[in-house]
Amino acid sequence: MSLAALARRHPRHIADFQRVYAMTYGADESPLHIVQVAPRGGFVPSDLPFALEIECQNASEQPVVVASVTVLWAGDPFTVEAEFTGRDKRSDRLFVEFGREQTLPVGQAEFRVALYRADGAQASFRRTVFVLPSNPLSLSVAPAGATVTGTWSARGDYHPENDTFVTDIQATIANGDAALVAMNRRVDWEFWDGGVGSGTRIESGSFDLSGAVTVGAHNTWRFNVGFSSPRGSGVFGVYDRKEDLAVQLTMTASDGRVIRGQITCRVMLAYGVNIIKVGDFGASEHADLYAAVDQMRQVYERRDITLRSVGRYIINNSLAGGYTVLDSEDEYRDMLEDWSVPNDSIDVYIAQQFNWGGFNGYAGDIPGPASKGGRKDGVAVDKTGFTDGTGTKRLDSTTLSMLIGHEVGHYLGLVHLEDTNNLMRSNTGNRGPDLNYDQYRTMFRHGFMVYL
Repeated sequence: MSLAALARRHPRHIADFQRVYAMTYGADESPLHIVQVAPRGGFVPSDLPFALEIECQNASEQPVVVASVTVLWAGDPFTVEAEFTGRDKRSDRLFVEFGREQTLPVGQAEFRVALYRADGAQASFRRTVFVLPSNPLSLSVAPAGATVTGTWSARGDYHPENDTFVTDIQATIANGDAALVAMNRRVDWEFWDGGVGSGTRIESGSFDLSGAVTVGAHNTWRFNVGFSSPRGSGVFGVYDRKEDLAVQLTMTASDGRVIRGQITCRVMLAYGVNIIKVGDFGASEHADLYAAVDQMRQVYERRDITLRSVGRYIINNSLAGGYTVLDSEDEYRDMLEDWSVPNDSIDVYIAQQFNWGGFNGYAGDIPGPASKGGRKDGVAVDKTGFTDGTGTKRLDSTTLSMLIGHEVGHYLGLVHLEDTNNLMRSNTGNRGPDLNYDQYRTMFRHGFMVYL
């Protein structure tokens, strides 16, 4: 009988069936399976070293030599690797230690575990845990569902049908103690313009949860709450200015302990681009170009800005004339004056080649105008083309994504910044995907920027 059939007949024992299935193999097979991943001691404590226990089943004489664990949490992902030697290689229980530099705060974390055997075999496993407080009780606040920005802020989600912002958040009470904790049902909330305690409190109130709240030992208890802020409210005004808010929730345990959690709230910003191919592009070049645009979008989304539209245009060879190869700034500005898309998106011209002064991209101004019809209203980049081993014309999507993103950054008001991995580094080969908070605050002022 298949695993699916057993699960239908005995749904309460599906975890046991999966465990047995993971350890099953044929006589001619030598698989490597990860059966279970669990924190040593049963839970991950916040801000303290911990270890993951990996239970595996290795049917080969070849030993497991390396474990790699990638950690996804509220901050940037990181990876911890462990090399196994001696007796550990043959064990069916392996441990990966996380030291003081890899500790985690209270909140949800996902561990993506991979084991590698000496003969090249590999096994993978995912485990999600909630990091419990090292102190006995805490309250953490996170975005709820899909309403999240790239920096893991709660999102003010605009609803045009009733001219209202809705802020959905999830709160988690975490009990790091060995005894259950009873909580009062009352939840107090405060919205602050700026940081809690350092800005201005603009709205506050309270509500009662619908039932009793009891948090088990070494366990969590979650609830979601949504705040509706119509036009005229203090929260609406701050979101409408594209400024940051913070929301704080406060709860009290039956024994009098007070816990608080807070999170930054902001809108998701967006701008549009018109991708204008200057000259003819092959099918592979076309696909590579829009792969680059999608990569560029992901770079901006890390800093809470996305694309609201991507217009697609082409000026073919018969119409483009000399603009396929840009030989000077004057020629570039002539092209902006001759060709423009009459909308409120940034015109991005993809030229066949730049042939002046070592440039491979250029922006009309810093910032570019929020209007069309002049010699400054657009950016242009070299298409960064090459011919692959089969003779097919291709584009370097990764380099092109950074190049387009860099010039669009200029149009939105950013100057060069030589910070490591920053998108606005002056040298193309040294750029990375980073945009800092000050750059974000510069870009949101541009007239083409709107909130979603």
